[in-house]
Amino acid sequence: MLPLDRLTDFSRLRRLTPYRPAFGWFRGECIDRVYIEQFLSRNAADIQGRCVEIGESQYMDRFGANRITRPDVLDVISRPGVTILADLTDAPAIPSNSYDCIICTQVLMCIYDVHAAVQTISRILAPGGVALITLAGISQIAPPSMMAEGGEFWRFTRSSAQRLFADVFGAENVSVESFGNVLAATAFLHGLVSAELTPEELAYNDPDYPLTITVRAVKSAVQQGSVHA
Repeated sequence: MLPLDRLTDFSRLRRLTPYRPAFGWFRGECIDRVYIEQFLSRNAADIQGRCVEIGESQYMDRFGANRITRPDVLDVISRPGVTILADLTDAPAIPSNSYDCIICTQVLMCIYDVHAAVQTISRILAPGGVALITLAGISQIAPPSMMAEGGEFWRFTRSSAQRLFADVFGAENVSVESFGNVLAATAFLHGLVSAELTPEELAYNDPDYPLTITVRAVKSAVQQGSVHA
């Protein structure tokens, strides 16, 4: 991690290019990760049993403790740590009702057919299982050097996330929240990191400036529109 070049004079943000590109990676904790990890910490009890995380296992390892009986990592790219090679938009090889918990952080923005991806998430969840999803709201586009492949297609609001998941899980089984404020969003767009804002500045929530959207979706015993093996 590079030394923290703390920015205290916000007049330096009056510029046409970001103060730091690439979310402030390698300089500290990215601001959106504060909200993502708060959400997962608050719902840590859901991370148990048969669990799959998309992309890597960092949040299963951090929040699942000894509650996970079968951990899997799903990705479209074969690399160390990946146990299931599959595309969320079409994964017939994964049996239905396979998982008690699915962790999917900052992934759906990079999937064009998000409706198909949500259908797969629902299908592979066991009845009573929980999907913990985070989505980008106000955000830059990730530079190509940070993308494993492909690109980004979407940014979300509370309304779009609610409708996307309610169409599959049922509105009564979906809880959507947003986190952030104009200062946090501005800082995030300029690549500042969490240590450059105060805890109070990060904690203030203004629904009109959603930096991060979170979804907790529970699969009911009988799921409309799902496909069963």
